Amino acid sequence: MLELVGIVAPFFMVIMLGFLAGQLGVFKLDSARVFNNYLLYFALPAMFLSKLLEQDVLSGFDIRVMVVFMLANTTILVLSWIIHGGLYRLSLGDTAALGTTSAWGNSGYMGIPLALELLGGPGIFVAFSLLAADIIIISIAGFALHEIDKDRIENSRSTDGVSGRVHARLRVISMVRALRKTLRSILTNPFLLPFAIGFALSAVRPGWPDALTATVDFIFPALEMLSATAFGVALFSIGVGMALRPISNIAEAAPMLASTGILKLVVHPVSTALIAALLFNLEPAVFATCVILAATPTATNAFIMATAYGKRASEASAAILVSTSIAFFTLTALLLYFRADLGL
Repeated sequence: MLELVGIVAPFFMVIMLGFLAGQLGVFKLDSARVFNNYLLYFALPAMFLSKLLEQDVLSGFDIRVMVVFMLANTTILVLSWIIHGGLYRLSLGDTAALGTTSAWGNSGYMGIPLALELLGGPGIFVAFSLLAADIIIISIAGFALHEIDKDRIENSRSTDGVSGRVHARLRVISMVRALRKTLRSILTNPFLLPFAIGFALSAVRPGWPDALTATVDFIFPALEMLSATAFGVALFSIGVGMALRPISNIAEAAPMLASTGILKLVVHPVSTALIAALLFNLEPAVFATCVILAATPTATNAFIMATAYGKRASEASAAILVSTSIAFFTLTALLLYFRADLGL
């Protein structure tokens, strides 16, 4: 048991240090943004490049893992829609915000180091499969639903009394605008380009000309230096963000926190396990890693999107704090469960 705690505890110790630093006023919101920008545009992309250049991508990447995560994400979004849109009868924008809060795990800042801790170098493929599934399913659904809801509200204010044909045309324009913004957010995602470059370079590495080998060998130490800072800064940044985000109306938000927390920390890993077991015959260690990564707490991205559209930002903020705190116990429990068979 102590060995398992030794795997998970360092992650949360760094998070708590960041939380204390934020509470004590050592860092402000501007500092948190600097952390996030450094991670998104430098440290994590450098980590992707350096790790991929060490792997054989043609034999290491497994599309089945990505499919598992995509199906699991879709399952959580549909369940969230049923609960929050049906049971609580919330608006489209509110439902979208709570859906992303329920499904969007901390795959970048916590999932990557966990995957590398459990599987070593090949864990980068599992981690990227989760990142890609989050971008393809959750990001698309979130942006699209928020944009449609935003345009629906604006159109309802400015088109009272217009014909049904005009309303139909405005709905089409709204959907096209939402799709365009979603595609732009995907194409500008700072994780995709370095992964694509690293994947391509690794795939053709056996046939590299000497000049390219010398160039990569020259820049590799710099990539390693940036990569070495990624995990510590990422976890510390989670803690700082938890401390600096305002949380209001906790009592009023309690039902939403319960539903999003159960979906994220319980239903998400369970659905991932069922999909992987029923549809694919994954290697046991890869299967376990997929389930554990699906159990990561709510990501900062959910709060950023909720804040951008002014929908349930307080609930998203509270969900990050609550789910991250509870995840220490749920992730330890999952490691304990898988340890007997896999030796994780």
